[in-house]
Amino acid sequence: MYRLMVPLGRKSKGTGVEIFWSSVDLTRIVFLTGALLALLYKKKFGVTPRGIIVPGVLTGILFFSVTAFLMTLATAVLCYVIYRFTFGRWALDKRWASLITISMSVTLSLISMAVIESTHLFSQEIMLFTLAAPGLIAISARKYGPGKVLLGTFSVTAVCYLVGWALVLSVPYEILTHVTVQLGAYRQLSLGNPYLVLPVSLAVSILIYHRFRMRGGGYLIAPFLAAVTFSSPIQAVLLIVGIALCYGVVRLALRYTLMIGLERFVFSLFLGYIVVTALDLLATTITIPGYRPAPLVLIIAVAVLTNDLSLQALKPSLKKGFIPAQLISHLARWAI
Repeated sequence: MYRLMVPLGRKSKGTGVEIFWSSVDLTRIVFLTGALLALLYKKKFGVTPRGIIVPGVLTGILFFSVTAFLMTLATAVLCYVIYRFTFGRWALDKRWASLITISMSVTLSLISMAVIESTHLFSQEIMLFTLAAPGLIAISARKYGPGKVLLGTFSVTAVCYLVGWALVLSVPYEILTHVTVQLGAYRQLSLGNPYLVLPVSLAVSILIYHRFRMRGGGYLIAPFLAAVTFSSPIQAVLLIVGIALCYGVVRLALRYTLMIGLERFVFSLFLGYIVVTALDLLATTITIPGYRPAPLVLIIAVAVLTNDLSLQALKPSLKKGFIPAQLISHLARWAI
């Protein structure tokens, strides 16, 4: 999903954009900074720059292309307008409203991706980066109003973008790209046939919620975990162990703290960062057959699964949510 714009292993200093996209560490740090800033903005002003992950995602897009950034925001506005004058007229519960909005976001983004791929303006990877962000912004706009949400999104993204440039200009290039260069022996994680596997994953999430009222572990996460399993079973097992450890840490934290909502998810993101970074460092020390590094998607996967599992009873969540979603995605991956 998040294939780097500059090949892993690049050793010569380039522009700020090239440095950002050629550094796994920098991409992750800026992404986590965006999540933390979004949480602080919510606490200060009471408005979420929706999807706590959105500012970091938008910052990555902005580093690549202002046009792609503006297209993402335009798609968010379109999602909001379409929902307001169609499904917004019905009394839907919060979860169904979110599922419908995310579905519109993915549909519009995949259409944009197909058009842009044919014109060769952007890569497929940068378009996949924008799939859920418009829908997340639109969900928040329904709750707080589009003006407040866009202001918050612009503000937090701008600060995050400045943090990214500050790191590019102040930290030596060799330090920023050390882990990336070490991972250069491996192919980056990518997603085959996104026009099939992503809609299937989204449809399964909708069916799981309709049938069991369960979270299936993210709308679009399962296809990437399936891709990891098929390329590197060892990496998949290590990820599962990491998710189990993160779940235990979150449950322990919930027992002794008042951490809820966005705080719990941001905490899960940082745990995901620790797990995935640890796996990357392990992969630079010993050879892991088929290992697939990824700047962000696996961190988000660990965080989403950890967060969803901590919100529901564990056994029903696995039996009726996580396992069915993963099974269908693995079957879809095997079929293609």
